[in-house]
Amino acid sequence: MVDGVHEMGAWVRLHICGNTRPILEGMGRLGADIVDLDSLAPLDEARRAVDPGQVLLGNIAPVRVLRDGTPESVREAIAECHRQAGPRYIVGAGCEVPRETPPENLRALTEYARSVRPVATANC
Repeated sequence: MVDGVHEMGAWVRLHICGNTRPILEGMGRLGADIVDLDSLAPLDEARRAVDPGQVLLGNIAPVRVLRDGTPESVREAIAECHRQAGPRYIVGAGCEVPRETPPENLRALTEYARSVRPVATANC
């Protein structure tokens, strides 16, 4: 399926909810361009398990950090995720963003994403 989507010229984003720690290597072998991780999967482990060319997305704890945190704790969490994932990283929540998330926390997430220079690639 991944090969077929690539043949059509599109990118593949893979997301599996929950703790995917035991299957990270398999997720990497599927060949998705973007591996979107739930907050239960450590990004540093994912980076070691997937291909260095694959982009990691997400992993910000949606309740503990986004909903219940402060703008500063949101920025700190994103910076740590980015550090663990390396330059091939897309800022994002580890699952659905709760409706009660304060707008200032979403602004902090957006501002961080806009402040970093994206890595240009041939695939994504």
